[in-house]
Amino acid sequence: MWTELNLSTSEETKTAQPDTSTTKPFVAYDPRPMRRYVDPHRATKIVLFAATLIALWYVTTSVMKYANPTRETYGIFWPRHQWLFIHAIAGTIALVFGPIQFWLGLKREQPTLHRMIGIAYVASVGIGSLSAIYLAFHTAYGWIFGAGLTGMAIAWITTTGIATIAIVRRMVDVHRQWVIRSYVVTFGFVFLRLITDALEMSNVGSLPERLTFASWVAWTVPLLIVEGIVQGRKVFSKQPPQVPKSRDTSAMA
Repeated sequence: MWTELNLSTSEETKTAQPDTSTTKPFVAYDPRPMRRYVDPHRATKIVLFAATLIALWYVTTSVMKYANPTRETYGIFWPRHQWLFIHAIAGTIALVFGPIQFWLGLKREQPTLHRMIGIAYVASVGIGSLSAIYLAFHTAYGWIFGAGLTGMAIAWITTTGIATIAIVRRMVDVHRQWVIRSYVVTFGFVFLRLITDALEMSNVGSLPERLTFASWVAWTVPLLIVEGIVQGRKVFSKQPPQVPKSRDTSAMA
């Protein structure tokens, strides 16, 4: 009898205990709203998409016409149309390959393709810079306009050269910064077109004056803005290094 009572009591106790194997653990309520995932490269993707659209617009409206080498197409550039044709092809390659390179570097995918396109970009910048210097020295719009184009060509090949040396020495962060500067100068030809069109629509100055103004502003101002952003992120994103206090040697004397 006692045995039956003990057995029945133990069975009731087992049935009375909750099944912890299926019970969910207690989670405290967090009144704070859940944070949504924010893509850290979202702004960069938007900039690359916009740059790609503007680059394609520039190529179709300003460069494609030079594919037809006729006197009517080249106008006053006809005596040097071979140099302008080479410059247009090289600049187009650099302008179009730039966003692709940034995208591949951002995703860190297909390193072989990234390297091959990078070599083509550097080669096109070299050819485009040399042809730009020749055209600048033989321009019909005055020496100040030619000096602006020469300065842009020198900045173009300098920024690209430093970016190339940096990646050869495996200085990835330095390479990225100088590639950004290089493509800003590459985009200077697009800015030159936008500035001259804006001045023409505003009926400001003559054509030589508009071209002279744009030949300097098209690459110096964007390069200054980008440089301020790059260096500003370094200044405001990190704490300044703590300088160790020097030991007071006078008290030990």
